[in-house]
Amino acid sequence: MPKIFIYIAFLGLVACSSDEDKGKVLAKVYDQELYEADLQLHLLNMQYEKSDSAEIAAEFVNNWIVDQILLHEAEEKKSIDKDQIEKKVADFRRDMYILELEQTLVDERLDTTVSKSDVQAYYNQHQDDFQLNDYLVKVLYIKIPIDAPDVEQIGNKYKLTKGTDVEEIEVYAKIYASNYYYDEENWIYFDDLLKEIPLQDINKDRFILKRSKIRFEENGYYYFLNIIDYKLKNTVSPVDFESNNIKERIINMRIRDLREEIKNEIISKAYESNAVTTY
Repeated sequence: MPKIFIYIAFLGLVACSSDEDKGKVLAKVYDQELYEADLQLHLLNMQYEKSDSAEIAAEFVNNWIVDQILLHEAEEKKSIDKDQIEKKVADFRRDMYILELEQTLVDERLDTTVSKSDVQAYYNQHQDDFQLNDYLVKVLYIKIPIDAPDVEQIGNKYKLTKGTDVEEIEVYAKIYASNYYYDEENWIYFDDLLKEIPLQDINKDRFILKRSKIRFEENGYYYFLNIIDYKLKNTVSPVDFESNNIKERIINMRIRDLREEIKNEIISKAYESNAVTTY
C-alpha cells in the first residue's frame, strides 16, 4: 500500500468498521488487522508536536504493514526452524520476568541515601580511579555583546578585588551577558571552558598556574576571564568534584549486591519450602 494512501486515509479516517473498543480498522495484511486503538496507544507513548501527528501515524501504519508482510512470509517459510524460534522466545520471556522481578524488589528495598562519610570512605579507598588528565579550575567568565552599555563596569570588577564585585557583575550579567559563569564552590575542566572561550595561542600550563585574568574582544563580543583557583593535572581529583560520580558508583554497587541478595533469598525460600525436588 503506498504511503500517501495511508496518510490520506488516516486524515479522513477512511477505514472499515470493526470492534467498537478498538475503533476502526486502519490496515489489513492477510488475516491481521491494525486498529485505531493500536495507533492511539503508539501515539500516547510518544512525545511529538501536534502538527506532526498525521505524519507519525502514517509512518506507524506503514511500518506495521511491512512487519506483517515479512512476518507472514517467515511463518510460511518451511526452512525456518520454528521450534528454535519458540525456544528463543520462551528464554527471552523467562529472562524478562526474572529481570522485572529483580528490578521491582530492588526498587522496594534500595537505599539511595549516600552520606558524605560514605563518599569520603570510597574516595579514600579508590584514589587511583580519580587521577586528573586535565586541569580543574574555578573561574569567573562573562561574555558580553560589543554594543552592550557600560562594559567598563565589568573591566573594573571581573578581577574581584572587592567583596561587592561579584554581586554587581551578576546583576549586570542577568541583563546584558550572552554567557556568564561563576561558581566558587565547584570545579570544572579547563578544556570544557575552552569550548566557550576562543582563547588563541596560549600556553595552557603557564596561563593557569599564573591564575590569569584577561579580557579581549573577538567576533563582536567582549570576553572576561578570571582563573580563581586550579588543581594540577596528573594529581588526584578533589573529592567534592567527584562526589556525584562516587554516589552513582556506590548506588550501583548496592544494586548489584541487592540483586544477588534477593536472588539468594528467593532460592533459599524455595528450598526451605520443599518446592525443589531433584532426582
